[in-house]
Amino acid sequence: MNPKPREVEDDGKARMSRRAFGIALGSSFVLGAGGIASLGLAFSAAGPPGSITVPTSFGRIRIALAERQSRLPGDANIGGAHAGHGAVSGRSAQPINMTFGDHVLVRLDVFNESEREQMFSPGQLRLRGNSQPWLVVNRWNDLAPVLMLPGTEERAKISFLVPSDSTNFTAFFDDIANPGGDLVEVPMPPVKWRPGFLESSHV
Repeated sequence: MNPKPREVEDDGKARMSRRAFGIALGSSFVLGAGGIASLGLAFSAAGPPGSITVPTSFGRIRIALAERQSRLPGDANIGGAHAGHGAVSGRSAQPINMTFGDHVLVRLDVFNESEREQMFSPGQLRLRGNSQPWLVVNRWNDLAPVLMLPGTEERAKISFLVPSDSTNFTAFFDDIANPGGDLVEVPMPPVKWRPGFLESSHV
């Protein structure tokens, strides 16, 4: 799944393709959801960070941490049913509008090891659960699109709505510095279950 770096003409100026602009614009609208932001304040202390790093056309990326939490109160926060990637179908309460009942929060680490500036937006990361055929974009993140200088690192906390019956997840990164390349699959670390729920009500 990992695309090979492509040679591009370098005139010393950072460029933004239409795809990159769309990702940046879409990501900028998901910042600031108050209830979700509380989930992103800190990860649980338990559990080692993920150690699998994958190459991109400009450097490396990894998902260092991942947690899952129910959106609504219910019996999903009882016991360890969601340990690791696991989930038990039907244990999480479902919102009345039938949208997804769980959140998955990840921390994405991005390393620019190239000699040029690279644009990065949390909207470049997408998630897919094994109970659904499509990729989902983030609902919240804590980082606005940024132009990374050579040799720098960025960390973004990114939250996705996911089906309660999904038991495994696959993450994909859109390497916009490699136009036309395949999405980069990013291995998920063990997904820790956070007790409690995120939203007391949903409309």
